[in-house]
Amino acid sequence: MDFLNAQPLPGGQVLVEMSPNVGQCLYTIAGELLTALETGYRGRRRLRNEDLFPDAYLLIREARAFRERHGAAMRESVTAAVRAVVRGWTGATAFTLDAAWQRAWIITFGHAQVLYLRNPRWRDRRAWARLPVSQRDYTLEWLAHAQDDVALACAVSLCEPPVSGT
Repeated sequence: MDFLNAQPLPGGQVLVEMSPNVGQCLYTIAGELLTALETGYRGRRRLRNEDLFPDAYLLIREARAFRERHGAAMRESVTAAVRAVVRGWTGATAFTLDAAWQRAWIITFGHAQVLYLRNPRWRDRRAWARLPVSQRDYTLEWLAHAQDDVALACAVSLCEPPVSGT
């Protein structure tokens, strides 16, 4: 059975557990993302800042200017997070994430989705509006789950009981 579960631990840490095949796949994808970031290519296509970062402004011209000003710094921040995951994680199926690793994990698997999208996800509503039917769709679902499950575990405080209606 394929699975990935993340649960909060005391001290703000998160325990991540997954099946061996999920661990191997996620580790491989993280390595492919690092290669794409370092070479500037995903396969034969360029990995552009427009693919990695959503539009910061409504007007395309202003969004382009924003990426020209900040794209290199944003890209280096993402590359550093992905590099930390690839070099610090061996593909183990159970491990604990501290706050820095949580951030790197969420950044890595959020941005890894770009390897499987034809258009940026904020422009391609069809990618999320249907059930998965292809291998690419299933991979996107797993990447979103890997990011979301850790993010949800990070958001849960073990010290405070859940409040109804919030």
